Formats: sequence, C-alpha cells, structure tokens
Amino acid sequence: MCWRFGIHAQPSIDMEFDRIVVAYGEPQRFYHTVQHINECLGLLDWLVEIQSMAPQPLLEMGLWYHDVVYRPQASDNERCSADQAVEFLRAGKCQQIEVIDSLIMATCHLEDYGGTAKTQLSQWMVDIDLAILGASPQRFTQYETQIRQEYVWVPQPLYRQKRQTVLMQFLNRPHIYQSPLFQQRFESQARRNLSGIAG
Repeated sequence: MCWRFGIHAQPSIDMEFDRIVVAYGEPQRFYHTVQHINECLGLLDWLVEIQSMAPQPLLEMGLWYHDVVYRPQASDNERCSADQAVEFLRAGKCQQIEVIDSLIMATCHLEDYGGTAKTQLSQWMVDIDLAILGASPQRFTQYETQIRQEYVWVPQPLYRQKRQTVLMQFLNRPHIYQSPLFQQRFESQARRNLSGIAG
C-alpha cells in the first residue's frame, strides 16, 4: 500500500499517511483494514483503465479516508472520517475539499447519501465500496466472517437478524450498483451472494 494521491511530498503528508496506516491496523478491525483499501484502489485502477480516464485523485483521496475512523459501536464513522480528511486538506490549502467530503459521506449508503448518488464520482465511490458484495463466493464468505468479527459483542441471534435486514435493503433495490459498468461486472454475483445470507 502506498500514498498515491497527487500532492507534493512533505513531512506533514508523510505523517498523515502514517496516521492513516495506523488507523487501518486498529485491533477492532477485521474487514475495514488495509485489505479493503487495497481492494478499493485496485478497482479504481480497473475503472480508470477500462474507461480510458485520466487518474482520479478525488476518488483516490475519498477511498483512502472513507473508513479511516471505524468504531463498530458508533454511528458517525463516515462523518468522523470525512472530518479528518477535511482537516488535513484544509491545512494543506487543497482544492475541492467539499467534493471529497461528499464522496466519503456517500459511503453511508443511505438514501441521503449513497442510496441515490447524485454525481458520477459519487456513484463510482459507492460502487467501489460495495464491490465486495459481488466478490467471489470465497472472498464474500471471508468478508462475512470479518464483519461478524467486528461485531463479536452482538449476540448471534440478534446479529443474524440485523445482518439480514441490512442485506435485504440492498437486495430490494432495483440495482445494487449505480453505474452500468459495476452492474455488468458485479450485480449478478452480488445478488447470489446476498440471497445466500439473507434468504
């Protein structure tokens, strides 16, 4: 994993990168780790290549930060993650801070944010974050195990009920993925994976 966002290297950037790496290695994390970020960045590379696009630094920064704060018992992780990104970017006098903030908040996957992404960038952001739902059966099983480990404090019957509710919300959408490209690659497999858990 490397710091690929296109801004000039300086000590404060190195310190922030180290801070991010430490965050993704916190002991309460099993899915929301470096593995997840690497998978997201790999999908961003695939997207850029298949669309013959220029590099997408706004998406990349959003992906780096979108789970930088993760506390399984909290409900404001995305907001806190976005706040950390805004704090760093504002100190560096970076542009388009509001765009990066909105990309991170899109990963709430709620109707006000990720449920109905309003821009192409936010659609890609949401789809990359949800691509795990359409992963191979082996990786999806590992993902489900990792999520359960993050919620180990929840009794199994309650966890199963809540997890099924969350997954059914995705299954009940007309499309799990918002962009045609991700629908084509991931939609069918995601529905098979989710049906096996939520059914």
